[in-house]
Amino acid sequence: MTTTKVSICNHALNLIGDRSITSFDENTAIAERCRSIYDQIRKSILRDHPWSSAKKRVILAPVSTYPAFGYSHAFPLPRDFIRIISANIERYEVESRYILADTEQINLEYIFDNDNEDTWDSMLVEAMSLKLASKLCKPNTGSDAAGQTALAEYERLIKRARAINAQERPSDDIVYSDSRYIGSRY
Repeated sequence: MTTTKVSICNHALNLIGDRSITSFDENTAIAERCRSIYDQIRKSILRDHPWSSAKKRVILAPVSTYPAFGYSHAFPLPRDFIRIISANIERYEVESRYILADTEQINLEYIFDNDNEDTWDSMLVEAMSLKLASKLCKPNTGSDAAGQTALAEYERLIKRARAINAQERPSDDIVYSDSRYIGSRY
């Protein structure tokens, strides 16, 4: 089954006991509410966690006219930039739509604005549904009970996603091959 904006919104609406929509373009109050918050919620969720289905890598080159002081170079962020995962340097700062740094090049790992729901990880789809449910509950149903439940479930899901992410990305800090303790006895 294909994952779409409508299927994600319908899952959220189902979580709060509301009726489904057939299209974002339909002329209903429910569809209008989904349309009005969907993109902002997506971007917020993409900032909340480094989802593997929204990761990109790019090499950035500096521009010549910026900054005035503090750093030697400024690197324009990609148009689809949401969040830095790693700039592969120790000292940098994000200012406006630039990364400021004292280096000639930045190897940037970042979260991009992935708006192709069919490429999303299943946990990202679930996170989007839960966050939408939390935001749509009160205006759609008049009650916020199901919305609060959805928000609490969203927060638990983000914690699970962090734990899974830690398993899928080994730490760069631990070096076993050079350890003096390998082969030693206690």
